[in-house]
Amino acid sequence: MSDRFVYDPSRPDFQALIYEIYRTLRNEHPVYRNPDTGVYALSRFEDVRLAASDPEAFSSEGTSLGVGLLPHIQVMDPPRHDRLRRLVTVAFTPRRVTEMEPRVREIARGLLDRFAGKGRADLMADYARHLPSRVIGDMIGVPAERREDFLHWTESMVAVADGTTQAANIKTAAANIYGEFARLLDERRRARRDDLMSALLDAEIDGERLTQDELLGFCFVLIVAGNDTTTNLIANGAILLAQHEDARRELCAEPASLEDAIEEMLRCESPAQALPRRATRDLVHHGVTITVGSEVQLVWGAANRDEREFDDPDRFDLHRRIRRHLAFGQGLHFCLGANLARLEARVAFQELLARIPDYALATSPHWVTSVWARSPEAVAIEFEA
Repeated sequence: MSDRFVYDPSRPDFQALIYEIYRTLRNEHPVYRNPDTGVYALSRFEDVRLAASDPEAFSSEGTSLGVGLLPHIQVMDPPRHDRLRRLVTVAFTPRRVTEMEPRVREIARGLLDRFAGKGRADLMADYARHLPSRVIGDMIGVPAERREDFLHWTESMVAVADGTTQAANIKTAAANIYGEFARLLDERRRARRDDLMSALLDAEIDGERLTQDELLGFCFVLIVAGNDTTTNLIANGAILLAQHEDARRELCAEPASLEDAIEEMLRCESPAQALPRRATRDLVHHGVTITVGSEVQLVWGAANRDEREFDDPDRFDLHRRIRRHLAFGQGLHFCLGANLARLEARVAFQELLARIPDYALATSPHWVTSVWARSPEAVAIEFEA
């Protein structure tokens, strides 16, 4: 790194230095301002938690997250956000998520059957990327033959070489996703099915049906979040268990400990590293004024390794009793699919460790350059078939 500290997650070396950079952010620049972009960043746990809990001061509207996209609930404030969110909350209740476990397990076992006898695999390409895609595809109603396209478009939105590339990638991928969902929604208008697209077509807010743009915005958020974040949770967790052999063996012997282990995976290697808000007024934190209208990155990944909240935060510890973390966000934008992601990860690791209890990384992981995600390019493993 240069003598002048810069927090810029689009840098090609950022992922390799990520936790060193986060430590410097928290300790020396708790309210950081990028001198080139004017974007601020909050990195300490309590600062990030409070900002995410205060939509009046830190708005979700008008941020870079919405550039090139149709309106969706991630870039809305109350009351519209709350009305729209209630429409799909019923699909993610604990009861309905629990009822999905046999299907998730069936998918996991089918994927493992393809490589468990080969002695090698890429757990990202062969396992982690497909399990969540099939689950969310089932829920939304995406036909099996169209899911690979959605996966490709979602993944193209994660990797960036620079800000210009990111904007172009998002615009192109979003146009493709909207176009495909427009066709699928037309199919549902002609014939309803037992899926979320059909439910959204019939939903009403204050006596009015959702507009086409709102329908497309909903489908976009569900498919992107359902594909990407859970994929990275499983892939990142697999890397952690490869790097911590004792922990992996302990989980093989005591699978019931997986629920706590998944929370530690989420904390250590948060799939979503940062998301933006917009300051609605001048705000003073740690003696620094965040000017009205400025974009503020809430850096979940840095907050989840804050020594002010967690003892020895850079250590992966199966026995850590986590009171709270921010991997699923906080406040009104807390991840709608958190229960589903936890179920998918638990089943994914139960099935993986039952079939392949001992595995090692064939190569050191390389991380995708991304302004918001923690995502390995591959998770190449070797094991005895």
